[in-house]
Amino acid sequence: MNGKLIRTWLLSWLEQCLLRRAPQADPVSGTVLLWSLFGYALLDLLQARTGSGWLTSFGMTALDTLFMVLFSWSVLRLTNKTARYMQALTALAGTGAVMGLVGLPLIRQAAQTHPGEGPGGALVLGWMLLLVWNLSVQAHIYRHALSSRYGVGLLVAGLQMILLISLLETLFPQAAG
Repeated sequence: MNGKLIRTWLLSWLEQCLLRRAPQADPVSGTVLLWSLFGYALLDLLQARTGSGWLTSFGMTALDTLFMVLFSWSVLRLTNKTARYMQALTALAGTGAVMGLVGLPLIRQAAQTHPGEGPGGALVLGWMLLLVWNLSVQAHIYRHALSSRYGVGLLVAGLQMILLISLLETLFPQAAG
């Protein structure tokens, strides 16, 4: 992909993160889907690596990425909206990569806190704001993919987040502590 195309997609994902653009406004592209999944997984790996070893980080990243792929497919399949799958998944991965980049400094700062010493109030507030923002972006994408109200998108995004966190904590308990 050339630089102009990369810039175009990054701007689109940023606008989606600001809830100004819908995923269906972007063309369907298998190449962009693969690159967005790669970017998502790479940033996820960098985040996981701040607090875990390589093997655990790879496992957590693989689970997170695979879960996003399968969960979004399942939701769209159940609602007979599979034609929107590539655009929705591209948007979820692309905006997830953007959000991962924004959150990376917070995660690195949290990883530098000493054991027994909780994170500072500003760090917790930043993390909570990022979590709510990320949930809002996913809800925005699901809302458009399902042609439904924002509340439905929020329920779907919340369910995805809860299930993923539960899976990660079950399969990688050493990283959850």
